[in-house]
Amino acid sequence: MKRQIFALILISILLLLLLIPIRLAIMILLDISGISKLFPRSVSSSVIIGIGIVLSAFIVGFLVKIAALKIYKEEKPARIAFLAVFFIALFISVYTINIPRIGPSPQKVIYYTLYANEVYVNPYFGEISLPFKERDWTKEYELRPHGYLKREEGIVNGTGGFVFQNITGVYMGIFVYPSPHKNPKCENALRDLEERLKNKGWQRTEVPPEALEKRNFIGRLINATMLQQGNKAVYLECSDVMAYGRLIILYGEKEEVAELASILS
Repeated sequence: MKRQIFALILISILLLLLLIPIRLAIMILLDISGISKLFPRSVSSSVIIGIGIVLSAFIVGFLVKIAALKIYKEEKPARIAFLAVFFIALFISVYTINIPRIGPSPQKVIYYTLYANEVYVNPYFGEISLPFKERDWTKEYELRPHGYLKREEGIVNGTGGFVFQNITGVYMGIFVYPSPHKNPKCENALRDLEERLKNKGWQRTEVPPEALEKRNFIGRLINATMLQQGNKAVYLECSDVMAYGRLIILYGEKEEVAELASILS
């Protein structure tokens, strides 16, 4: 009896190690099949991931059930083994997705902007983090606003990857403000920065149309503007995200700033 239990546990562990490869294979097949086109673009990646999680857990559980039938020669222990492994597999898949789940907060606004944005979800390998490295820069370039609740600053450099490879060095700042429905601090900060730049000789230029569309946006765009001086550009965006005002500042080469502004949401 002990040998049977030990054998079943060992087989279950080995099959659970195959959970992620099985899930990836299912997601690839679903993506190739074009099933995502049946759903709105804003949720299509989530649907593929959800189906992949459930089906991969079912397959692993079913394989354990077959092994249990071979070992015990009875249906009842095999059914119990299936249910146990199925729910363990679901638990592993769901709780390895590193997304904060407790109510809106300034930190969550920053997290979603950098790491959990659907724009960065690859249907094969899951979330692709923005290549963001923390660095204080807005004070040095006199672009730091006032009155924010929380901020995150850094530089985006995607030369080591393949999704953001055209962005070699764009400075990015995220500043979270109180709800724009109750307080216009975010929009006021944008206007203040815009005037500050104009006084230094910066000229307004066209905002990339993709930056204004925000097809996968997790909030509501309030205002966006872009200024240029030589080959440098600054993109300013105020948005309503999770009932907070979010100000994004991008600074760098104009082409790279425009590309990053177009894919951020």
